[in-house]
Amino acid sequence: MNHRRLLPHEAQWREQALAEYERNGGRAVVLPVETPNEDCSFSQMTDPNWFYAVGSARSNVTGVVTVVPGAGGQPKVGLDYQVNVWDRFDIPDGEPGRQHKVGLAQEFNMAGSGSVKHYELGNGAALPARDGGGEIDR
Repeated sequence: MNHRRLLPHEAQWREQALAEYERNGGRAVVLPVETPNEDCSFSQMTDPNWFYAVGSARSNVTGVVTVVPGAGGQPKVGLDYQVNVWDRFDIPDGEPGRQHKVGLAQEFNMAGSGSVKHYELGNGAALPARDGGGEIDR
């Protein structure tokens, strides 16, 4: 999954969490976050197995932003997140459709989530490295 999907939301999530932290009197806060569901495709060049097996799917990112008191009174903002991918594979007409009718092929649902990653939100740190799975392009 391409971690660039976090970047458009990073400033907004950080701002919301810090505002809640201030309203909470400087005590720790946790804010659930989620990106919109989007269509995505696997890259034929970097992940041919995923490209031919799955092609494209829907995905989003879910997680929590935490703000805790940090050193020198400065709040420390972090994001724990994971990437989710799902799709429904339908059997098209033609030969695969015939195989479906005689029981040799079937439709199926695909769903999965990456491992949870931690990211210090808004301090300029690099995003965590992706899991060993396929890279998804938007």
